[in-house]
This record gives sequence, structure tokens and C-alpha cells, in this order.
Amino acid sequence: MDKINTKSDNVILYLRVSTDEQAKGFSLDYQEESLKRFCQLRGYNILAIYREDHSAKNFKRPEWSNLQSFVKSNKRTVDKVLFAKWDRFSRNVHEAFNIISQFENMGVEVNAAEQWLEPENPDKIILLSFYLSIGEAERRKIASRTKDGTYEAKTQGYYASRAPFGYDSHRDGHKTQRGVNKGKRSILIPNNNAHFVIRAFREVAMDIESIETTRKRLYNDGMILGKSAFTEMLKNLVYAGKIVVPEYKKESAKIVNAVHEPLIDMATFKKVQEIFSGKRWHGLKPSHTNLEFPLRDFLTCELCGNQITGSSSKGRSKKYAYYHCRNKCKTRVSAEETHIKISDLLIDLQINENVKELFAEVLKDSESQINGNKSNQLKTMLERQRNLKSRLENAENMLLDHEVTPETFNNMTSRINKELMTVNDEIESLNTSNDSIKQYVDAGIELLANLDILFMESDYEGKRILAGSLFTGKLIFGNDGCRTTNVNEVINVLTRSSKGLEGIKKGQTVKNYSLTVKVPGAGVEPARFPTGV
Repeated sequence: MDKINTKSDNVILYLRVSTDEQAKGFSLDYQEESLKRFCQLRGYNILAIYREDHSAKNFKRPEWSNLQSFVKSNKRTVDKVLFAKWDRFSRNVHEAFNIISQFENMGVEVNAAEQWLEPENPDKIILLSFYLSIGEAERRKIASRTKDGTYEAKTQGYYASRAPFGYDSHRDGHKTQRGVNKGKRSILIPNNNAHFVIRAFREVAMDIESIETTRKRLYNDGMILGKSAFTEMLKNLVYAGKIVVPEYKKESAKIVNAVHEPLIDMATFKKVQEIFSGKRWHGLKPSHTNLEFPLRDFLTCELCGNQITGSSSKGRSKKYAYYHCRNKCKTRVSAEETHIKISDLLIDLQINENVKELFAEVLKDSESQINGNKSNQLKTMLERQRNLKSRLENAENMLLDHEVTPETFNNMTSRINKELMTVNDEIESLNTSNDSIKQYVDAGIELLANLDILFMESDYEGKRILAGSLFTGKLIFGNDGCRTTNVNEVINVLTRSSKGLEGIKKGQTVKNYSLTVKVPGAGVEPARFPTGV
């Protein structure tokens, strides 16, 4: 705001231009020069000048708020508030009349230099309504063109909002017609943060730690996103190369393929959404990290059922670490001995050395069966897709033949389109989910055959990862050992079946063996980090 020395017959000048208008050549300077000449001819003294770069759809504008505050504080001094034209003042008829009434109650006249209204003219209200209505009509036309353009852009696969994290917005060079104005559509281009997005989706999809733990680790690596923004990112279909087109006028909501490069595939996106809706025990989050006691929140006392904790006792020459009950129970075992007890427990959960190769064949054979089932599912989904499209065509014919009302037609097509969106997602997921487990089978089987050694040689985080992966509940801990019935279902099946498989000779068919149908479609379920890792 520019201040100017004051005399009598005081006025305030209000200059406004929207960002779009400024880009098209409208000028605040021109408005100021015009209003100053007007005041000079009429002998008005200018108290203050307020310059605004904001839309006139309402009065929530920074400089207008400052102007109102100035008038309220100096209402005995201010005589008029002037602007070039009425559309500079407002493009909202209802709000404009309210503001004018407030100013008149303070004894301040509101007027436009180029569309002057004489205060004493009884027809003033008619002319004022006319001028304000022109501005509002123009605003509504602009808003309508903007909405139409946005909808058109989305249906063509363009992301019509501010670029999300991991992308920048660039003009694609493709000209489109919007009314009489030609413009270029913006396309999303992956930027330097794209690798964070890819890591976030892949690591969360593995479901081996809590989502917040993943976010914090990525944050420490340089991905500056808060908790809510991170969650919003993981739920945004745009990263899978899809654009959500909302319902508009008589068109139903739909999802279309985007023109920009996706950062993740649809199968990964779906896995992440399933994790948001699922519940699984991942261990408890420790109050603090103590490298000597990686399992203190995985153990429960067999005597009283309370949580086992850990502490160190100072001996003559060194400290000794013990797991013990929080109560006054006599459950107390050294950390080293505890880890050995758990290692002994893991021996019963590992695959027998004699059947490792047979298990590998079972898993690879299972994947072949699953891929065959996937092919059948795809055929079924494609047939459903054809039927739904045929139903849409029939509905359109019924509307054209006046067999149904437009309202009934909209209800019919809305239901069909929703089902079609689901079917299209399933088809894409079946087409893109081609990851093979065969490359991981041999290494995975080798790990499952040596769980006890792997546990004893692992560090703090490694021991916690194994505990969170193998056990879906706490271990019952006592002075004589550990026990549990809450074992990962996949590990339980493999362990239980390995004894029975020992009698099957290599080369003998395993296709009818019950284990084959037990193997999950995505391969052996991945290990799951406890929350506190």
C-alpha cells in the first residue's frame, strides 16, 4: 500500500487484477493512472492506494481486508472508496450489495470511476445490479470453461492439479482448443524425488515394517514428507499411471490411463492399499533401543503372563545382561542363554536338509499352477468386461428409443461404470503381475534350512526381523526354555510338511500333494519387521 498526504474530500483507491488477467495484459498501473486523473478532475484527495492481485469471486482478499480495516479506523475521515469499474470491485452480486451496505452505514460511498453512479439517482439500484450482474456472469462463464477444460484434460489422461511429490509439471507441446483460446496441456515428469516415491511403495508393499517406520527412515534419507502427506501419497492413483475422473454433469466417475510415466505398477499399488486396510501383529515398539536385548518386547513370562524386560548387572569384571519378568517372578535368564534357547526353538521351524531340493520343486511347480489359474481368471474378467460394455450400449439404445427416462439411464450407467472400473483394475492387475518367485526359491529355501544359525549370527535388527517374521504372537518365556503356538502360517505349513515329504523320492510327482495348494500366489510370504525396528 502506498501512502499519500491527505486533505479534505478524502478517497481511497482500490486497484484489482487477477493473476490470469495480469498475464493477459491487464495493468494495475493503468488503473492507478486513470483513477488519479479522475480524482484530480473532481478535486478529490487520495488517502491511500491498495493494489490487489486476487480473484473477485468473494471478498476474502488480503488487500481488501486491509482496506476495510483502514476505513473502520478512519470512517470519519474517509468519504469514498473508488475503483475503475464495478468488476474490479466484485464479481459476486450478493456479497457486493452486503459490502456496499456496510460502507454506507459508515457514511462511506463506494463507486466506479468509469461506470459512475450518482448517489441521488433513484435508478441507481437498477444500474448497480446491471453492472454487478455482468461481472458475475463473466465469472461464472470463466468458471464453467475452467471446469469443462479440467474435465476434458482428466478424461484425456492429464493430471489437472498441482504436481504431486515426485513429479514436476511441464508443457507437453500439445495444443488444445478451449473456447477461442489455445493453450498447451501440462504433463507430469518424474523429478529428483521420484526415487523416494518408488522406494516408499515398494518397501510398504513388502509389509515387513510399519508404514511410519518406513516414512521415518526415508525422511532421514532426505524425503521431507510428514505423516499425513506420506499417507496421502501412498493412496494416490496417479503414481500408478491412473487419473481419477470425478462425476461431472451427466457423466459418471471413471478411472483412465494417464499420459505421464507411472512410478509404480498397479499390482504394487493394490498391495499397499491392502496393507492400509489389514491388521497384523508386528511386534511391539520398544520404548528405546538396547542392543543387548533385541527380544525384550517379544517375550511374556510363563508364570504371570506379564512382559519380559531386560537389564544389566555389574559383576566384578564386567556387566552381565539378563532377561527377566517385570514383576517379582523368579523368571530370569541371561541374554546369551535366552538367545540360545530361541535358536533351539528355531531348529524345529526349519526345513529338513534332506528335502530342500524337493521343496524347491514344489514351490516352482506351485507357481506354474497359480499362473494357469491367473490365465483363467483373466479370461473370465475379459468376458465380464465385454458384457458390461454391451450393457452400456443397450442402455444408450433404450434411452434413444425413449424406453427409459434420462434419470433411469443415469442410474443404470452409473452402476455399470462402477462395476466396469473394478473389472478394468482386475484385468490390469492380472496383466502386470508377472513377477516370478523361481529366482528366489533356492536362496529362500537355504535360509529356511538354517534359521538357528541365521538367528545367532544376526545383529540387533536381524534378530528382531526374524522374530517378527516367524512368530505372530509373543513367545512364552521361562527359566527352562521358550515355546509358542503362534507361528507364521507359511512357515508352519513348510515345517509340518517337511517330515511327511522325507519319504517321497526325488523325481516322484508332487502335483497332487497338499502342500502345493498351500503356497501363496505371490511366493513365500515376506518377512515382517516388528514395529520398533
